[in-house]
Amino acid sequence: MTDFYADYKSFQNGGQTAQQYFYKQIYETFKANTENNTLPFFNKDLNKIPRELSTGKIINNENAIALEQIASRYGYKSNLWIYGDELNRLQKEVGSIYCKKGTTPALCITKYFGATHLNEEDLYIAESGNRKKEQYLYNLDSLNESSQKKLIKYFEKANEINKEYTEKNLTAFQLNIKQNKTGNTKAFERIKKRVIEASKQDGMNLTVITNCHFYHNLTNAIGKPELAEERNARQKDICYQTSKNFCKKANNIEPYKAGLMLCTALNAGTEFQRISVAKGYNLENAKKIEELKVAEATRNQTYKRSGGSWSY
Repeated sequence: MTDFYADYKSFQNGGQTAQQYFYKQIYETFKANTENNTLPFFNKDLNKIPRELSTGKIINNENAIALEQIASRYGYKSNLWIYGDELNRLQKEVGSIYCKKGTTPALCITKYFGATHLNEEDLYIAESGNRKKEQYLYNLDSLNESSQKKLIKYFEKANEINKEYTEKNLTAFQLNIKQNKTGNTKAFERIKKRVIEASKQDGMNLTVITNCHFYHNLTNAIGKPELAEERNARQKDICYQTSKNFCKKANNIEPYKAGLMLCTALNAGTEFQRISVAKGYNLENAKKIEELKVAEATRNQTYKRSGGSWSY
């Protein structure tokens, strides 16, 4: 039986911490996607919010960013993922499971921030698998055909949950737009401002990347991915040029630091997508709510330098 890596261990990590490895993988896959014209925002195959296979729960925040960049880089058409530890257990139930040659798992880590994090539909990385705060996940398409067939009942369940999720989001989104005609724009402008503030110190404005990521996420969340195609097509060339400029400047800094900066821009798009489909979310009062959530999140995500850990 295959022994799937279930948690963070010495797997090509070169002595890095889990945090450093996590952000490095994001930057390196983003850079590869930029060079290969495969950024996930324009990938028609990735037309669903990333989910964990066995539970159907949403994978949110920076973990979703990492998974989509990895899926696009390796040409996966699925946005369904499964813990290495779950695969180890499922082998006892369905028989041996095998990955395709050259598969590299994605490291995901526990995250505590975001104006809409957490709710009952979100996946909390440490709640399943081997219940550790950082562990590897595998894309359904990284498994060979016979292994995928053994897991078919699980992804049928996940697809059904996704259908219910998108229908609910579409209804909430339409109601929010109707009731908050000006608040929608104001809330998004506040989020974009945070991105500009975070990136201007290096002479970069990454808001076009935030925009493309947002529309990609939003249309997937409401079950209308085709709506992002025309909207993002107008910004595609600018997005790729901005991404190339970012990667060129990032050559002068450590990859994990570049990944962290990139996540600031992308997670702002994720955050606004979640706000846009939150049921009954009053966009006119969004600023106050965001500030409270950000203050709470800041307390939770503060890392102090000690023994190999690092702060951000």
